[in-house]
Amino acid sequence: MREKKSTIVPKPYKEFDVIERPRICCIDLTEDVLEGLIYSRTNIYKGSLGKQIKVPKENSHDNHYVLLNYDFPINLHEYDIIIIDMDNNQTIDYKPEEHSRNNITGKSTLSFLSSYPQTIFDPRPLTANFLREEIHHISNRPYLIIAFASKEYSIEYEPVIILEKHNERQRAKEYSIFSFIDFVPLSEHKIGREIEILEMKDNLKSLLEKYKKGITYFQTFYHPTTWKGNKNIKIPNYIPLMKNINGDIVSYFEQNKNARVFMFPQFGDKKDFLLEFLENVAPSIYPEMFPFSTKFKWKEGSDYWLPRHEELANEKEEITKNYKNELNEIDERIDENQSKYKFLHDLISETGDCLVGAVEKYLRWLEFENVRNMDKEKSNSSIKEEDIPIDCDKGLLLIEVKGIGGTSKDSDCSQIAKIKHRRCKERNLFDVYALYLVNHQRYLPPLIRQNPPFTEHQIIDAKNEERGLLSTWQLFNLYFDIEDGILTKEDARNKLLTYGLVGFKPENLLCVGKPKEIYQKGLVCVINIEDIELKLNDEILVENNGIFKKATIKGLMLNEKSIDNVNSGEIGLRLDRKIKKNSLIWKKAK
Repeated sequence: MREKKSTIVPKPYKEFDVIERPRICCIDLTEDVLEGLIYSRTNIYKGSLGKQIKVPKENSHDNHYVLLNYDFPINLHEYDIIIIDMDNNQTIDYKPEEHSRNNITGKSTLSFLSSYPQTIFDPRPLTANFLREEIHHISNRPYLIIAFASKEYSIEYEPVIILEKHNERQRAKEYSIFSFIDFVPLSEHKIGREIEILEMKDNLKSLLEKYKKGITYFQTFYHPTTWKGNKNIKIPNYIPLMKNINGDIVSYFEQNKNARVFMFPQFGDKKDFLLEFLENVAPSIYPEMFPFSTKFKWKEGSDYWLPRHEELANEKEEITKNYKNELNEIDERIDENQSKYKFLHDLISETGDCLVGAVEKYLRWLEFENVRNMDKEKSNSSIKEEDIPIDCDKGLLLIEVKGIGGTSKDSDCSQIAKIKHRRCKERNLFDVYALYLVNHQRYLPPLIRQNPPFTEHQIIDAKNEERGLLSTWQLFNLYFDIEDGILTKEDARNKLLTYGLVGFKPENLLCVGKPKEIYQKGLVCVINIEDIELKLNDEILVENNGIFKKATIKGLMLNEKSIDNVNSGEIGLRLDRKIKKNSLIWKKAK
């Protein structure tokens, strides 16, 4: 079937002072994972189920004889652990000289037939079955199989016996990619990332939780049952390790006779996961497989503790207890903070009464007096009313609040104008202000929404009809501008009474300019200035997408020399916060 290699360990691995046991056969692990195992001094063999072969086919008569290209150690029965990564999709081109045998001692040889329309010959399901047969030779001691699963698939193979004068086609047979194990409880092929780690040994559960974020599963499994006591019961030899959000098993452990099988999904960081599993988890479960890891484990028992060990262990336990208590306290404070400021998230996610309630709370925080929520004041009138009216020093502010999945129609923007005119007539005064406030594209993250969410035509109409347009995303950012001292609450209240697209740009600013180049991950920039004085420790404002942030000048450089102040030229500017190249830098006028 294949040509045997005379060496068990490839030359590059001989240079390392490896730990003799356990012996690990690695099947189709990537080079970075192999390298990590090598440098941990693990005794490994680099094997493979084989690479897929691109077989050319031009017409229905094209047939090719193919040899298998798998690689297992000749003494696999002496190995303790087999690790197999089923997500190996490497392909090689078909070369006729690689698929003919040169040293044949008998009168026949065996090949496999690749017939039209097959253009990829995948040897792995068949060689996985060969691997199972080799594993069966480990007959009188426990061994461990660690598999990173792909989706299940099967392929039919047709052997051909090559004789002197003719070829004899044999009966075709189908094999599964999972055939390296006697029985796998396969369920549906599903792809996903959301998983739940189930209860198990603490060190294994902690390890799985640590690498949970990078996991992707491609295959689900079921829990096998057996008939006992007039009912089906789940076989205890199978222990689910992970499930997806629908409750499907995506990882399990099986212990059957000598075999111990861990079926894992695909990990994002397979190298570090495997290293930690082999170093910390597996030795605690199967110490007999890791004699060099467990040889002196008895020294850790309390009967052999060194002087002051108990005292230090108690101190460690107390620190751990206090640490957990402090974590619980900060979690409670986080929950309280979330509840206190929930209205800010509601501004940019909600609709209906919840959104109106969030806007009401925000306006009270802005120190508007006489804020009314008309949704709470159940009106019997069929006439469309504003959502929030506010009696303020300059008159009556009417706010129409909407939460929508897209952007606003012209009629949405202008509805508040009709209500404004009606209120003017009722008051017999023209001190009524109108504002349309929208949480637009509410299912998208605000940073990728259309900002501002109004057309040029809608903004011009709003100016002409003396009404304002505003998004809740603007209010969200305004909160932080006020907290940072960029604007005052009084500034914000006055801005809400303006026409057209309402903006919250600070007053009395001088434009410093845009950065030409960015260095040190945004902390240093090069900028041209002209007749604007900048000094060390000056406070500036950085604008990005209409959002302003404070920054402090921590360094100035002109002509490659550090300086304390500058008025003109191409200068280097070091700030205490990161900025982007398309940012605009401002300075407050004196």
